[in-house]
Amino acid sequence: MLISAYAPTLVAVDDKKEAFYESLSSAIQSVPFKHRLFILGDFNARVGHDTVTWPRVLGSHSVGKENSNGTLLLQTCSRHELAISNGFFQLANKYKMTWQHPRSKQWHTLDYVITRQRDIKDVHITRAMRGTVCWSDHHLLRSVVVLGLCPPQRHRAVRRRKLDVAKLRSEECQKHLQETLAEKLQLLDGQSAASSAEEK
Repeated sequence: MLISAYAPTLVAVDDKKEAFYESLSSAIQSVPFKHRLFILGDFNARVGHDTVTWPRVLGSHSVGKENSNGTLLLQTCSRHELAISNGFFQLANKYKMTWQHPRSKQWHTLDYVITRQRDIKDVHITRAMRGTVCWSDHHLLRSVVVLGLCPPQRHRAVRRRKLDVAKLRSEECQKHLQETLAEKLQLLDGQSAASSAEEK
């Protein structure tokens, strides 16, 4: 399942931010847990590099400083067992940053590729594409994901044990089988007679 998300701007009031993350949480919860999930988008959030507080959400190569929008995103990811793939790969910082502030000219990471923590091993790389022009002030973010297909499940044929008829050639076995069958038939006759007597 692929979810494309665009967070409210940095100047948005708190109730709009909370409404956005509530709708994002409901969208995440609507996807069955056994299904793969990828969330792509510009969240206007800086998640920082505090891997002690967010051990499975952030990778060891995360950069930048955390802000209030980043805290909301990290809390949402932690609640739903999600991982932000941007910081899981050892790259130069220029391949991690996606947006340059127009006044300070400082680079920040605002765009993310998020997946379930159990599926982070299937993401081979997430990096910004420098020099690409997309009619935007953000750099294009590229992620390489390997999706393995499950092999078709084939039903195994039930093996039935073959009857050992070779022993029936022995006279002793034949005699034992005849006696056993006679006893069983007498028991069945006695039970049927008793049941018919009770009905009368």
